[in-house]
Amino acid sequence: MTLDNFKPENINWRHYFGGLSFIMLILQLFTGLFLIFFYEPTLSDAYRTVQGISNQIYAGALIRNLHRWVPTLLFIAVLVHTIRCFLRKDFMSQQKRVLWLTGFLLLLPILLLIATGLVIPWEWKGYWFMEMIPNYFGAVPVIGPQLKTFFLDTYTVPRYYVLHILVFPIIIFVLVDYHMLVKLRKRGIFHYLLKHLVATLPFLALLFYLATAIQIPSADPQELPMPLDGRNIIAPEWYFLTVLLPFMYLKDTVWIPIISIFAPLIVLFAVAFMPYYLKGDENVGAESRDDKSHHRATGIALVCHKLMRNNIARKIITGVVVTVITGMVVGLLYIGNHYSPTLGCNSCHNVSRGIRLGIPPEAFKDRSKIPHLNDNEWMMMHWYYPDEVW
Repeated sequence: MTLDNFKPENINWRHYFGGLSFIMLILQLFTGLFLIFFYEPTLSDAYRTVQGISNQIYAGALIRNLHRWVPTLLFIAVLVHTIRCFLRKDFMSQQKRVLWLTGFLLLLPILLLIATGLVIPWEWKGYWFMEMIPNYFGAVPVIGPQLKTFFLDTYTVPRYYVLHILVFPIIIFVLVDYHMLVKLRKRGIFHYLLKHLVATLPFLALLFYLATAIQIPSADPQELPMPLDGRNIIAPEWYFLTVLLPFMYLKDTVWIPIISIFAPLIVLFAVAFMPYYLKGDENVGAESRDDKSHHRATGIALVCHKLMRNNIARKIITGVVVTVITGMVVGLLYIGNHYSPTLGCNSCHNVSRGIRLGIPPEAFKDRSKIPHLNDNEWMMMHWYYPDEVW
């Protein structure tokens, strides 16, 4: 019996990581539904209930850590899936315009889902993100001050909670429906899920290992992590922190809103709409385009085309290229964020300052008491180097 026995009908292995991404989204949905039943979205009870989930509910710690680690593997799966789509030049196919558009638009609500998920546990790490989100939007030219005031004044845990469990999931579901479920319903979604679930067992095993080996500290004050714990460990926080890095390195220059806000959005929408302004051949697949290129190729290009027409050689070359590009992207992500001590925030504040987490700090919504909260460079330095900047 080979892996092809588990392959869904009419589904090529080139879509394996797309199926893995779908499985990760479903797992995130079910773990989130479990957490909903025990979480209280109030400033006074949010972190207390998070601790209760981890320390008192049967399998609660496992579910919460799975919910944390799924976005990490989801990012890698989506990254590989996207790279393979680029290499296949799917954006040149007019038949795949909606698939391409919805696939890239999905990235935005998923990122916002991660950002809101970082805040609602209402620990010290979440409080930092709550303060940094208004600063991020405050960098927008002209309307930035109004946006900053709006996000500061209107913040409540229930509002972010509703965004996290209702608004963004609905948007994601609609986009996923257009992206793949419309076609899957004709073949049978359950059959697709069952076979992809079997094929993704290695990644699921890795996910469960990470959820048990590297857990979120939540047994304080009995057990506290070291202040710099979490460095060199990839975390969902990295994806949001990446767009904040210019605040630390560019020191409030005019380039910050361009690099941190406008450039990512322009690139996202420009790539998402590529099939609409790069007119490809109607009803012509990737293989037909390769045939045309092969007949026009000469010299080294002809040798490359002959190699790519060999099935085994093509798979090896594609695998190497995808691995190299994925490694480069993940490597850049690591270089920018590996100093992030994502697990040690609570110990710094609880032990060094004696301020219990889960209780709104004295400066909550009143930055006159701690002016540093308006200093983006200081905020970023405090996150990455809390032992040096306090």
